[in-house]
Amino acid sequence: MLDERVDVRWGSVSQIEAELVLFETALNQGPYTHYHILSGTHLPLKPIDELLKFYDSHTGESVARFWAEDAGDADFKLRRYHFPLRHYKNGSTFQRRLCQLIWQGIIKMQKILGVKHLKNTLFYKTDNWLSVSEDACRSLAENKDDILEKYRWSFCGDEYFVATELKGKGFPFFNCPNLLYVEFQHDTPKTFPLSAYPEIQKSGYYWARKFAL
Repeated sequence: MLDERVDVRWGSVSQIEAELVLFETALNQGPYTHYHILSGTHLPLKPIDELLKFYDSHTGESVARFWAEDAGDADFKLRRYHFPLRHYKNGSTFQRRLCQLIWQGIIKMQKILGVKHLKNTLFYKTDNWLSVSEDACRSLAENKDDILEKYRWSFCGDEYFVATELKGKGFPFFNCPNLLYVEFQHDTPKTFPLSAYPEIQKSGYYWARKFAL
C-alpha cells in the first residue's frame, strides 16, 4: 500500500507522478536488480525461471521496447502545452466534452502562433510498461521534482519520460522488441479473454496485455 496517493488522470502528468511514487516506494524495499512497471492486466508468457534468467542477463541495464522515432508525435505530445486534462477522459459527459473542446482550442492556437517548448530535448518513446535498473530507478526518484516540472504540460508523457531522462544521463538500455505483446484497436489496447492465453503464449514474447482477469 502506498502512503502517498496520486489522483491519476489519463494523459496528464499525474501518470508520471504515480510511476515516480511507485519507484520511490520500491527503492525503499530494495535493492533489486530491476524495478518493473506492470499493470493488473499483464500476464507473463514465459516460465518464471526463464523470466528471471532473462532479466539477470541484463543486470545493470534497463529493459524496454522502443518505438520508432516519430518527430510529429513528440512535437505534439511534449512540445505543446496541454491543458486542461483533468476531465479529458474522466467525469460527466459534459465535463469531458468541455475539457476536450478547450484543449483542442488551446492546441490550435499554439499551432497558429508557433508555440513550442523543450525544443532542445531529444525524446525517446517506449511502452510505459518497462523495467529499470537499480541505479536508473534511483536517478529517476532523485530527480522527481525536476521531471514533474519538465513534463507538467505533456500529453501521455509517461510513454517518453523514462527513456528520455535515463538515456540523456547515459544510463544503458536493452531494446527488446519482443518484450510486450499487445494489439491495438485504433488507439486502445485490445482486451483478450483468458482463453486466448495459450495461443498468445506461442508468440515468443515475454509479457502480454490486456487480459480480462
